[in-house]
Amino acid sequence: MFWFNSFLGAYICFLLCLLLSYVYGENKRKKPKKLFDRIALDEITVVIPFRNEYTNLKHLLKQIKSLKTTPRAFIFIDDHSSDNGAKLFEALHRTDIKYLSLSSSRGKKQAIYMGVGHATTKYILSWDADISISSHYFEEITQLEKQALTILPVKFSNTSFYDWFFEIDIDLASYMNHSFAAVKRPLLCSGANLLFEKESYTAVINLEEHQHIPSGDDAFLLRNMQRAKKTITLHALDTCAVTTPNPSNINTFLEQRQRWFGKTLHLKDSLLNTFGIIQFMFAIGFFIILIVLLSNDPLLFLEFWLLKSVLETVLLFPFFKALKKTKLLTILPLYGLLFPIYNVILLASIFRKSEWKGRRI
Repeated sequence: MFWFNSFLGAYICFLLCLLLSYVYGENKRKKPKKLFDRIALDEITVVIPFRNEYTNLKHLLKQIKSLKTTPRAFIFIDDHSSDNGAKLFEALHRTDIKYLSLSSSRGKKQAIYMGVGHATTKYILSWDADISISSHYFEEITQLEKQALTILPVKFSNTSFYDWFFEIDIDLASYMNHSFAAVKRPLLCSGANLLFEKESYTAVINLEEHQHIPSGDDAFLLRNMQRAKKTITLHALDTCAVTTPNPSNINTFLEQRQRWFGKTLHLKDSLLNTFGIIQFMFAIGFFIILIVLLSNDPLLFLEFWLLKSVLETVLLFPFFKALKKTKLLTILPLYGLLFPIYNVILLASIFRKSEWKGRRI
């Protein structure tokens, strides 16, 4: 079975390249740096777009009120909400928390653009309204080096074993992102926790080019920053992190991934597309192998599944240890069986219309 051994060998080489890239990047990050210019909190405005997130806003405002260290300002931009979230701001008596509302325009990208336009600071920190932050978040922010774009970590909370499958999917994407960033450049970022220079944002955003696409404010900003050759940093996993909830059910999960997958087709990023094709080929290839083995030799199927699972666990262990999530590796064998099916469903979903925050996309 030359083709079988060749396919497995190629997959092992692929995983080893990712591991070596990740380790290289972590070692480079840990090396002592020369003195650099750090960001001051009075140089930062936090911009938070929202739509119908009353409960999330209530939680986030409570966290902000309890902070001892804060940036210059927080700007909340209401994207045509209908759940009375605006009333939460009426009782506030703080000059550093501002409420704005979109009028004729609509969408998250327009909300962020409006918030950035009203900010008077050099740097903008974008958040989602459903995040949670640690009490020392802003102390950690002051240790960051000034860059045009700094990609900060986003963690996902889980309340059940069921959520682990959603979480490991995100963590594997993060692993790939850190590996590529070490040798080339980051491919992904999240607008839930993204720090950028206002001047660079204004210069590259080119909103007219992609404002018709409801999602992807973060992806298009990253791509345009790359094209403009701005300085971009993917920050470490353990500081300046925010936590956001996992999707509540499988349909929400698939709709979220559909949005993410759909916007990548508009980015015209050959490196990201090449990686996606390679990943899809491995997923489908292993699915075919497993079906053939299960149909003809169940014992060989179990041996192959065990070998694949052990190899993946060993090679992914350093990253999940750094995340302090080694327990997630216990579901990796089952995730490996479901992943090809999930890829096929995701590919088919590009032909299906869905909704996001009550709007068709």
